[in-house]
Amino acid sequence: MTVIFTDECKAYRALSTLRHSRITEGYAVLEAAIVAREKGKVVFWDGFGTHGSLAGEWTTGGLLGSMIGIFAGPLGVLLERSIDSMISMPFTHEVAEQEMGLIQSTLYTLDEGQMALISIVQENNVSVFNYVLSQLGSQFVCRHDVIDVEAEIDQAYEVERELQREAHQRMNNQRHEYFKNGSDDVRDRIRSQFEQLKQNF
Repeated sequence: MTVIFTDECKAYRALSTLRHSRITEGYAVLEAAIVAREKGKVVFWDGFGTHGSLAGEWTTGGLLGSMIGIFAGPLGVLLERSIDSMISMPFTHEVAEQEMGLIQSTLYTLDEGQMALISIVQENNVSVFNYVLSQLGSQFVCRHDVIDVEAEIDQAYEVERELQREAHQRMNNQRHEYFKNGSDDVRDRIRSQFEQLKQNF
């Protein structure tokens, strides 16, 4: 689940509320984290995992750890570019939930200076959690099934691996081409520089 906040204090109040009431009759919270868009990048601020509280760096892995890693890495930038073509479509909660995964919808909806509270929640009653969030000043709520989130993360990492393979192959090809056609020029230039150096002494 992703919840957008425009007020930093409200975002931290929401995180604190979930941290101190992780299990209720209406819902249970496994993990939660606040991310924010700063200078165009989505960065981790604070959160708690299955083993307690965290601050400054997410270290527990799992679904949230994977998402935070994607947000912060080069793949996050590529994903943002890939959804630029969707900017023209009418944006609604249904679009975010049905047409995008949790990672993409967070990147798409989170504006500069805004915070997103991302949590893994088991809901017995959706209206209970909705009420809690509304009382905390949330601006936007987007739900995704955990299976879909796991699949989105796997797909994102597969894309990253494929891009790495392509980058390595391209660099190897360019290096071989350079050695084939440009190595003599490099040697001649360096040899000339050494000769000039010797003449100066």
